[in-house]
Amino acid sequence: MLNRLRERVAGVMDPVGRAISRAGIGPNAVTVLGLIICLISAAIFGLGNQALGGLVLLIGGFFDVLDGAVARASGRETRFGGFLDSTADRYADLLLFSGIMFATVSGSIQEPGFMAGQGWIWSLAALSGSLMVSYVRARAEAAGSGRMDVGIMERAERLILLGIGGLLSLTCYALVIIAVLSHLTVLHRIIEARKRLG
Repeated sequence: MLNRLRERVAGVMDPVGRAISRAGIGPNAVTVLGLIICLISAAIFGLGNQALGGLVLLIGGFFDVLDGAVARASGRETRFGGFLDSTADRYADLLLFSGIMFATVSGSIQEPGFMAGQGWIWSLAALSGSLMVSYVRARAEAAGSGRMDVGIMERAERLILLGIGGLLSLTCYALVIIAVLSHLTVLHRIIEARKRLG
């Protein structure tokens, strides 16, 4: 959903991408930097600091958009760059939800309405849903479905929701929304793939 909006704002990001490219920084380096920022966010969440973790995560999400702008500005859009970006995104998801899972198990993150330690269940559900959203898209497109970006809970939505949830110290509630909507997105894509692939 927001991925379509990202294409519209690509022109706004291009001047930033050109500036970074002129500084000699390549798109793959930006991708790796974004992954490192997500790792830092995961560690902060793991220590129980939801607000700072959410803020750092939103900054990391900016780099998730920026690597494409740098690639366009430098004329270095490659298939490997897309592969690296997708791989880094999966690691970032694993790190983030694992950090939150650790915090909920250890009691560093406790929120009203959730029993002690219950948050790890929603962390696991959100993580599995996030990975399956990406897997179903990749598998459908490899089978010839065309671009499979249907659904309401793609990666951009997950990052923003989790970042805002952290800022408001409502991380567990954000996990519930991500978990439910991610698995609904998987179902949506399966139905759409069935229509397209026959």
